[in-house]
Amino acid sequence: MKRILFVTAFVPSKTSAGENFSRQLINDIAKNNLIDLVFFKYSFDCDYINESENITVIRQFKNSRLIKIINSMMLPIVFPLFTVRFNVFRLIFLRKLIRENQYDIILFDFSQTFLFAKFINHPKIILNCHDVIAQRYSRIYKGMLNPFVIKSEKYIFNNSNAKVFCHSVKDQKLLESTYSVQPQVTSLYYDKFVKETFPLCVGNYFVLFANWKRSDNSNGLRWFLHYVFPYLDNDVKIKIIGPGLSIKLLQGIKKYQNLDYLGFIENPYQIISNAKALISPLFTGAGIKVKVMESLACGTHVIGTKISFEGIPEIFDKYMIHTENQKEFIAKINNINIQLSDKEDLKEIFLESNMKNKIKAFIDEN
Repeated sequence: MKRILFVTAFVPSKTSAGENFSRQLINDIAKNNLIDLVFFKYSFDCDYINESENITVIRQFKNSRLIKIINSMMLPIVFPLFTVRFNVFRLIFLRKLIRENQYDIILFDFSQTFLFAKFINHPKIILNCHDVIAQRYSRIYKGMLNPFVIKSEKYIFNNSNAKVFCHSVKDQKLLESTYSVQPQVTSLYYDKFVKETFPLCVGNYFVLFANWKRSDNSNGLRWFLHYVFPYLDNDVKIKIIGPGLSIKLLQGIKKYQNLDYLGFIENPYQIISNAKALISPLFTGAGIKVKVMESLACGTHVIGTKISFEGIPEIFDKYMIHTENQKEFIAKINNINIQLSDKEDLKEIFLESNMKNKIKAFIDEN
């Protein structure tokens, strides 16, 4: 049984795709190992729920806008996304913790924690990269910040002791070409409800499913409500699932009879599985879109943009309905024709393609 220090940028939980991946990875590793957990938490974040006696929460670092501003000012030569959780006092705490404990492996989860790894001397460090940040910023602010982001991201990945993992072949190629990093692709985790949910019918509705606190998601929803939904056929009904919807967006949704905001649901997957399709109007962002993968795993086709489908294996191509603009979204939604047999075939493909998590395998083997 190994002892592992797991440092993650957010509270592991079910509230968002990335945080849920962390939660499931921690729980999976803890089946055969001891984990000391360190994470960062805003006052409005949900509390961490410990699901294993092999997990010990060592430190919950406070996070706030003021703390992030102070931290970014302390190291202005590095892009703020990589510094807002970093300061010398936290680094001293982690280094002391590592000296006092014989950790077999140290795992840093999300790029926001990778800067700590630069100043920690340990023979086995894992960097779990959820997104390539340079790609995200190449799509916002007209790419003006991208040179700064690339320089900073290259700096944090320059770590000879680190084994890097990412979540798609697309990100693997991007890290190789941009930073000469040689990562391994690890599979996503899927909630047991996803695996156990099968389509029962083709319901008379579509779904939008995301954590709406993320600007990539909320901006896409705002665009959809303004440019697409008012022009759909009158009988098109849409269920919106996920936490974090702003009051302004919620007020806009209430104007329409055929829009139903369900909020956060512990198990939304039967609703998703029976839907005609998931709608994913994404125009910014990076990394594989977990909610899109979960929908495909439920047997549900996805109507989305090129960004929505980045990094998703080619075996799902038949079930990804590509759109890029207002006219195409309207046409694809109004004219969709999905049979229950199509959904059943998609579910079968998912079940046959499921992979083991390579981070867990690496820990077991080392």
